Amino acid sequence: MIFIGMKEYCLKTGRLLKLNRIWSIIFCIYFLTIFVSCDSSQKPTISKHAGLTLDSVAKHHLLSSIINSTQDNNRIRDSLFVEYEKSANFNKNIYYWALKALNLPFGFKDDSLISSVNNIYILPKQVDEWALKKYVLLKSKADHTDINSSEVTKELMNTRSQVEKSKSVFLFLYDNMLAMIFYTNQDSENSLRYIKLFRQNHPYATSARFLQMYYDIRFMISLDLDGTPGAETYLDSCQALARELDDTMALMRSIDFESQWLKKQGKTKEAVDRHRIYFNYLTKTKENTALKQYNNFADLFLANNQPDSAILYVKRGMEIARKNKKETKDMTSVLDILSKSYEKKGDYKQAYLYGRKQYEAYLQATEVMQKTAIADITARYDAQKKDEAIRSLQENNDLNSKFITQQRWTFIIFIILTIFIVFFVFSSYKQKLFKAEHDKLLLQHKQLVLEQKNRQNQLNPHFIYNSIANLQGLISTDKKLEANKYLVTLTKVIRDMLELNRKDFIPLEKEIDSLNNYVNLQQMRFNHSFEYHVETGDLDLDNTLIPPMLVQPFLENAIEHGLMSLEDKGCLQVRFYQTKGTLHIEITDNGVGVAENSQIKKKKESLSQVITEERIELLFGKDKHVAGMRKHPNFKQDGTGYQVEIYFPLTLNFD
Repeated sequence: MIFIGMKEYCLKTGRLLKLNRIWSIIFCIYFLTIFVSCDSSQKPTISKHAGLTLDSVAKHHLLSSIINSTQDNNRIRDSLFVEYEKSANFNKNIYYWALKALNLPFGFKDDSLISSVNNIYILPKQVDEWALKKYVLLKSKADHTDINSSEVTKELMNTRSQVEKSKSVFLFLYDNMLAMIFYTNQDSENSLRYIKLFRQNHPYATSARFLQMYYDIRFMISLDLDGTPGAETYLDSCQALARELDDTMALMRSIDFESQWLKKQGKTKEAVDRHRIYFNYLTKTKENTALKQYNNFADLFLANNQPDSAILYVKRGMEIARKNKKETKDMTSVLDILSKSYEKKGDYKQAYLYGRKQYEAYLQATEVMQKTAIADITARYDAQKKDEAIRSLQENNDLNSKFITQQRWTFIIFIILTIFIVFFVFSSYKQKLFKAEHDKLLLQHKQLVLEQKNRQNQLNPHFIYNSIANLQGLISTDKKLEANKYLVTLTKVIRDMLELNRKDFIPLEKEIDSLNNYVNLQQMRFNHSFEYHVETGDLDLDNTLIPPMLVQPFLENAIEHGLMSLEDKGCLQVRFYQTKGTLHIEITDNGVGVAENSQIKKKKESLSQVITEERIELLFGKDKHVAGMRKHPNFKQDGTGYQVEIYFPLTLNFD
């Protein structure tokens, strides 16, 4: 019972110190080897970038190193170091130190490098250089193989926010670091969020080598999410890209992923078989030197209920770690596997002993973390005291100069404020004038529209009065059938009048239909004693607009005062055409014309014509060159006939 209680306590308290085995493998491989299996026949050097500054070449290399082979990256960096060290003050150049830190592990403790980077002065406009400087310093604090303190994570997130606002091209470095830290802290949701941002912000996110790394990481994160969403898809993508790139190491890595996927599915035997291929490859290439690699294999044996094999591989790994004099921060996981393995064998004594060691390892790790935290706090406090003393001296030195310039700035601010107030008052006054003028124009427009409607509506009672008189004449002569047809046609005309008069403009086609109804009414009245023709040429009847009831009064005058006095058959013609953006309407009859000083002429100058002229002025203005009306009495050689021309700007429905 004591053993079981201690073991449960050890497992609970040691959980935060456990690393995800898959994550450790991937990032050790990617960030220590950077695609060691990539083979390239080219040997790039900085001579490829002739014409660029040394910093530009270094910057390009920092951005694109992820898609190059290790050999190519080493050649470029070595060439850059040689060129930088030929120049003066190279040790104050952030690109030089960023290249130095590129291959260093996270959490490195190179005090000389950190001190040199701290002392580099960066101008505010150098956003990329500032982002690199902060990244190198944060890389020295962040550890991707252990739990990071909340202070480091908070500082990293705050710095990333500043880098994002500055729109630096190195934003992806911070996204990658945060994704790894959150993954280590077992926060897969935030890790997924930042790895997506890493891809979104990386300048070479479409390259095959980048995608190889990205799909590897997405697979690992998916394994830790509920339901492992997309894990199988990412695994397939990893293997497909490894074959496409002919990358043996990447293919072997995908086999290791497959073993983890099979373990997740409960297929432990198949998982052991697949991982054996990967493990044998690492042994053959002499890269199987890390305790965690043996530990991972042992964990699969334990899951497959093979405790003896699990114990064997864990102890082999521990022996290699002792020979290489390498410590591991994953010792709690190693001891946990040994404890569980002996428990499965029924050797509870050994299980207890290793469980006890696991507990002691946890306490030791906790003590180290506490000491480290205390040391960090002490160092931070001492640095803060020094900074405060320096700041106090600087404030005293700056106080006099600030006092001298204070009055000058006060005066400048007063002048600027005065100018602003004057400008604001002037602008407000000007806006009020504009608004008053605008309101005045709106009022005038409304008045013109009302006047136009009033003129238009005056036609309606005039026409109805004449029509009723005509109908009364038919009824009084006992022409009931004709009166009935006349009444039906009159109804159509009145309906057109009521519907069309609601609008300022109507399509020409509707106006012609209304005219046809009206002329048909008059032909019925006068026994078809005249002919009627309409010409429209190439006009678009649906889209050409015209004021309603504009032509009808002139047809009425032509019929009443011109055609009815003829002994022969009369002819009434209406012609619509356009010239240079102007719509012309000609109403022509072959009537008796107008005798000088005759009563007929006075009738021709009817109220309807006056109203029409006023309507044209209200709609199109008083400029006779733009819109108006012309009358041509007695225009034929024999002194007969009458012609009226109306013209105004052509208006289309889609204008």
